[in-house]
Amino acid sequence: MDELVTRAKSGDRNAFAHLVERESGRLRAFVACRLCDPETAEDLAQETFIIAHRRLGDFDAAQDFYPWLRGIARNLILNERRKRTREETVRDELFDQIRDAEPSALADSPAIDLLGRCLARLSDRMRKFLQLRYDQGLALADVAGQMGLTEASARVTHLRLLRGLRDCMEQSGAAGGKP
Repeated sequence: MDELVTRAKSGDRNAFAHLVERESGRLRAFVACRLCDPETAEDLAQETFIIAHRRLGDFDAAQDFYPWLRGIARNLILNERRKRTREETVRDELFDQIRDAEPSALADSPAIDLLGRCLARLSDRMRKFLQLRYDQGLALADVAGQMGLTEASARVTHLRLLRGLRDCMEQSGAAGGKP
């Protein structure tokens, strides 16, 4: 039986801190090997420890602690992958529709008008980001380099921009086309 786990289960915060310290390296490595994004990997490793702390009462102290942690991390990784897959699918479908549409159909499209108004509300820096990504067709790593961002930061910025544009278009569409 693991003394630290037993003490942590009884409410000893110091013992839990030692568990985090002891297991942190290999848990972070486990998560990092399964995700391409180091910042997300770090976030999920931290979240694993938060969940473990909350659920410590459910853990059987006669078992090994690390496999339990790894199981929590695995579930978080799967959830993250599902979330990314959904976001990427929606984004890709939207851009495929725009790319494949006839130019004349786009000119008369209320969605394109809404998109144009939402794009106009972006800062110059965010418009530059989108121009590099879509007008010039640069990969996110290249956009990051030109914008002075890390690749992970560029990925987050990209997702936030796309979500913001989607939300703007949805709100504007619900308001009768007025941004």
